Amino acid sequence: MSKKLKADVCVIVPNYNNGRYLDEFLQSVLNSTVEPSMLLIVDDGSTDNSAEVLAKYSSLSYLKVIYLKTNQGLTSALNTALDHAQAKYIMRADPDDILHPRKIELQYDFLELHPEIDILGCNVLYFNNLQKKINSSNFPLLHKHIVNAYRKGEHGVQHPTMMIKSEVYQSYRYQPLFPGEDYEILARMANDGRRFANQKEKLYYMRVHSGSSTSNLRYSGIENTFMFRDRIFGTTTSKLRKKIYYYHISCYRRYQISPNLFKRWLSMLCAVFLHPSKLFKRIFSY
Repeated sequence: MSKKLKADVCVIVPNYNNGRYLDEFLQSVLNSTVEPSMLLIVDDGSTDNSAEVLAKYSSLSYLKVIYLKTNQGLTSALNTALDHAQAKYIMRADPDDILHPRKIELQYDFLELHPEIDILGCNVLYFNNLQKKINSSNFPLLHKHIVNAYRKGEHGVQHPTMMIKSEVYQSYRYQPLFPGEDYEILARMANDGRRFANQKEKLYYMRVHSGSSTSNLRYSGIENTFMFRDRIFGTTTSKLRKKIYYYHISCYRRYQISPNLFKRWLSMLCAVFLHPSKLFKRIFSY
């Protein structure tokens, strides 16, 4: 068997009690068409079987695990990863998700061919614990549309899909307020003039389950996001706008996780009613 090529990429993964999904995630890294130069997992004081699962991969030459003695929170784990990452590019991932076999290869090649791009994301296929596809994302591909999304208080890049130039990523740190940390750091990058792009391909498989942040949206997360938006871009967001956007996202999340077909599509209709431009964007995608 021929040895895989290695890309100058460090994959950073914050883990807290995702032991039941770690094998699947690590196998997706092993199944990648190219190897990362480093797979850096920061275990944030897990109390499940995460350590036992990670121990099974201790012979993996590019795997490095940092164990935090106590749970310090997602943003602290991510900042620890940024402090220790070593590569030309840093790629985010979450341990309950799965990488497309060509994700590392295609994103690395794209950034090598487009040195003007600092932050690269991709589209996502959402799935549940039964390995059933739910739906897929439709993120904007071009820099101007991505930045415009952040200016509106929305996401232009799906956070765990991104690969970033290390010199850019490591010049930032996540602020401690959670949730909303993903919007905040990327909105700052957008406001600072960093260049964005998304790949059209669905190179990241995101698991929607009861323990994921995707399924546990709180109004405080939307409040945080718009607070960051107003602080970074000098805008003013009304309480009505925040409420409408919160109910839109809540309906969309119910569409994703409900096992009842009627409830799913009723939730989708409510989500479209509250934010019809999302539907128009999907129909007339860039």
